[in-house]
Amino acid sequence: MNRHPGIAIAGLASLGAGIIHGGAIGLHAEHPQLARIFIVMTLLQVGWGVAMLLAPRAMAIPAGILINGAAVGGWLLTRIAGISWIDGLELRESPQWADSICAGLGAIAATAALAALLIGERHLPTPRLSMPALACALLVVPAMWNGSSHVHNHSTVDAAGNAIDESQPHDHSSASVVAVSNVEGTTTETTVAHVHSTDWPRAYDPAVGIDISGVDGVSTDQEARARKLIEDTLKVLPQWADYDTAVSQGWISIRDESTGYEHLINRRLIFDDKFLDPTAPESLVYKAEGTKRTLVSAMFMANIGVAIDDPTLTDFAGPLMQWHVHDNLCFRDNGQGFSVVAGILDANGNCPPGSVLTGIGVAMVHVWIAAHPCGPFAALEGVGAGRANVTDAERVDLCAHDHSTTSTTPTVAATTPPTAAPTTAAPSYKDDGSPRISLAGFAGVSADQQARAEDLVYRTRTVLPKFATVEIAQQNGYTSIQDSSTGVEHYVNWSYINDEHELDPNYPESLVFQVGPNGRRTLASAMYMLGDSYTLETVPDIGGSLTQWHIHNNLCYSQDPFINGSTRVVGVTSENGPCSFGIKLNPNPMIHVWIIPQTCGPFAALEGVGAGQIKPGEERLCDQVHSHG
Repeated sequence: MNRHPGIAIAGLASLGAGIIHGGAIGLHAEHPQLARIFIVMTLLQVGWGVAMLLAPRAMAIPAGILINGAAVGGWLLTRIAGISWIDGLELRESPQWADSICAGLGAIAATAALAALLIGERHLPTPRLSMPALACALLVVPAMWNGSSHVHNHSTVDAAGNAIDESQPHDHSSASVVAVSNVEGTTTETTVAHVHSTDWPRAYDPAVGIDISGVDGVSTDQEARARKLIEDTLKVLPQWADYDTAVSQGWISIRDESTGYEHLINRRLIFDDKFLDPTAPESLVYKAEGTKRTLVSAMFMANIGVAIDDPTLTDFAGPLMQWHVHDNLCFRDNGQGFSVVAGILDANGNCPPGSVLTGIGVAMVHVWIAAHPCGPFAALEGVGAGRANVTDAERVDLCAHDHSTTSTTPTVAATTPPTAAPTTAAPSYKDDGSPRISLAGFAGVSADQQARAEDLVYRTRTVLPKFATVEIAQQNGYTSIQDSSTGVEHYVNWSYINDEHELDPNYPESLVFQVGPNGRRTLASAMYMLGDSYTLETVPDIGGSLTQWHIHNNLCYSQDPFINGSTRVVGVTSENGPCSFGIKLNPNPMIHVWIIPQTCGPFAALEGVGAGQIKPGEERLCDQVHSHG
C-alpha cells in the first residue's frame, strides 16, 4: 500500500502535543487571549494528528508542518524573550517539563511530516503503532500531570512591574509564590505571606476589571465612591504618562527612584481645596527602570492638619481604603531650591547630616492605574508603606507581612551615632587626599595594623581611578543597584564577590560614585566585599580599630544577580526581616576605602540605611583623627 513514511509517527506526536495543550487551557484562564490560543492549537494539533492516523492525504501534510512548527516557534520565543502582543506571554520563562515535552512532540511532528513530504509516497506495509503510541503516552501523561501544577510566568504583575506567578496552586490565606522578574523577563522566586485571608485586598488588574464588590463592612455608597475614583483615575491620569509633561506642569521629583518608583509632587496642589481629585493629583508615581519612567499611580494627599483617622478620610471608601503617613522621611535641599529625599530617621531619631524631617502627618493614599497584587489602593512596600493608624497585619493596603514582629511602623537597622575617636592626633594626620597618608595617632592600633591600612588606602587611591567613569565601570562588568537617590550610586561586579581576589583595587567588588546636583557621577570609593563564606566574625584584620566591616541584612533586591548579572534595590525591611517584594542576598561583609577625604576617615561607612549593620557590641566608627578637617 502506498504511504508517506513516518506520517503516522507525525500524527501521533501532533496528537500528543495537542492533548498536552488541551490540558493546559484551564491553567491559563486568567488570560483569555492566551487560553483561546491554546484552544485553537489543541483543535488543530489533535485534528491533524487524527487525520494523519486515519486517512492521511498528501495535501494535508503541509498544514501539519505549519501548525506544529508554529507551536514550537512560539515556545522557543517565550523562552528567549517573551511575546509582547500576547497577554500572558510578555515575559520570558524558563523551560519546564510539560511545555518542553509538548514542544518536543511538536518538533517531532513537524520534522516527520516534512520528511514524509520530501520523500513522497512509497509502497509500505501497514505501520505498527503500538510501541510509538505507548512511547507517546509515557510522555504525554506525566507531562499533563506535571503541567497541572507547574509554575508559569504569565506576567500578572505587581506594582514594580514584576511578574507574579498565579499558576502555581496556592492558598491566598497563607502564602504564595512571587516570581520577581527583571526587564529581560528572568525570574527569581520568593515566598510571601498573605495575611488578609477573607476577601480584601484582592489582586487588581484594570485590564480585567475592577473587583471591589462584596467586601465586609463596605457600604453601597462607599463602594460606589471607590469605584468612581478608580475609574476616573484610570481615565484622567494618563494625561501625565509622559514624565516631561508632568515636570513642565509643576510636578517635581523627590528623587526616590532607587526604590524602584519615583514620586513627583506638585506642592501647590497640596494646599488647594480638592480632595481625591484625579484632575489635580498631589503626587504622580512612576515606575523607574534605568532612565525609563512609566506612570503607574496617583498618590493623593489630604489637606495639612487632617488626621489620618479623620472621618472625611476613613468614611470615603470604608475598609477598602487605607490612609498612611510618612513620619520618618528626611529631606534636603538639592541646591536648586527643591527638597529631595535624603534618607530616613535612624534608631535615635536623627536625620542624615544636612537633612531635616518634613511632611510629618500628611495623610496619603495611592490609586493605581497599573496592575497590583495588593489592590487598587495598595501602598508601596518597605519604607515606602509609611505608617497607618493600625498595625501592619491589619492594614488593607498591604498583602504581605512579617508575623514575627509586632512593630506597627517600618524600621531600618539601628545605627549608633558616630563616636569620635581620640582627638590627640597632630594636624599632619589629617587626610588631604594624597595616595600615601599617615594613619598614625589612633589609639589601640598596632604598627602592623597601621601599615596594612595605609597600604590598602595607597593601593586603592593609585589603582581605582582607572574606573573613573560610569562608562568604564560598565565596560568592566559593573552594573548599578540604582540607589542614586541616596546621593551615591553603587556599581557592582557580581562575578567578583566569590572570586580569588580580596581587597584588590584591580578587582573591586563595588565602585561608589557620588551623584552631583546635575546628575554627574564622580568616582569616590571602592567598596570591597568578601565572599559568601565570610561573616563579621571572620573578616580579615586590616587595620584593627581603624577599620570596621559592615553587612546589609535589611535590603531587598529585584532579582538574583548571580543568575541574571544585575539587580537593583527595591526596598528596606526591619533588621533581618523578610522582603515583601524582591529577595534578600547573602549578607557579605564589606568595607569602603575612599579615594577622596571623608569626615569619618578613609574607611568611613555611609549614613542612614547605607551604613548597614556592624558587629554586635561595637560602636559605629568615625575616625575624626584622619578626617579631611
